[in-house]
Amino acid sequence: MANVLAHAVTETVSLGKKAEGKTFHIALTGTADYIPHMGVVILSAAKYNADLPITYHVFVNELTEDEKARLSEAADMAGSEIEVHLIDDACFTSMLLSDGVAAFFYRFLVPPALDGVADRVLYLDGDMMVRGSLRYLAELDFARNAAAVVTDRKERLQMERVHTAHYFNAGMMLINVDLWREKGFFDDIVRRAEENVKKMGKRLSHHDQDIHNQMLDGHTLYIDRKYNYLYNLDRQSLFKKQPMNDDYEKQVIIHFAGHAKPWHSWVQEWPVVREYAAIQQASPWRDCPPVPPKGQKNLHQAARTARMYGRWGEMLKWYGKYIQSKL
Repeated sequence: MANVLAHAVTETVSLGKKAEGKTFHIALTGTADYIPHMGVVILSAAKYNADLPITYHVFVNELTEDEKARLSEAADMAGSEIEVHLIDDACFTSMLLSDGVAAFFYRFLVPPALDGVADRVLYLDGDMMVRGSLRYLAELDFARNAAAVVTDRKERLQMERVHTAHYFNAGMMLINVDLWREKGFFDDIVRRAEENVKKMGKRLSHHDQDIHNQMLDGHTLYIDRKYNYLYNLDRQSLFKKQPMNDDYEKQVIIHFAGHAKPWHSWVQEWPVVREYAAIQQASPWRDCPPVPPKGQKNLHQAARTARMYGRWGEMLKWYGKYIQSKL
């Protein structure tokens, strides 16, 4: 059966100055509204890796002239080339769940797009910030492993749920492009995603992270979690233990893996978010304001955060909106 994603990338737009010689390749994926966040990831990587030639790849389903101009400016600021790979969402129909979001599966396209271009590519989620050297990943010998990865939260529970020997967070994957081709992983992962829909119906079950873990079980090298440090900006209820984060300044890649993201309005006082905001304010997306809470989960998080800081009026406002959203 033909791979339905074989022609999902319809066009590639090159922005910025093409690097001479060998470069390290970094890929990000997301819908058009995620471009500002992916831009911050790119500029954070450039900030801490001036001595490492990097080519960036952005996989996105739409590119307006405005965002094209901003990405071009970001490429100039980073002193790197940014290749924008335009995606046809219609190709993903056979693997979509009830949410209908194709973007969860965009990262399937990264290894085949880099096949013949690079021997490795670093995939990063758009809700990240780089704040250290990536040379270790650029030079890592991960031999016959398909990917170098970092363990996920509650790994043992996840392992038992999906029946694997380990379980990693797919927000960061250093992918062995050559081995991906040799093992036929592109065809395999698309087949697995389609079979998941047939098995589960279109109801919302699990997206690509479970599929990656099942397919790559036994083919991964686990590295230090500082290369995908899961930083939690969320607040728990009053009677639950609040999440403890390690010092963010000791991490290389910070992953804001929770409901609250660094572009949300109610977390702007966090020191790590101030650093993220400083990069954004110096970027082509400096005019993008923090996003206010929308939806039950975010309203609840905004109320809890206001409570933690003793902003009682703000707390009552967000709790009121949260209660209204449940009616």
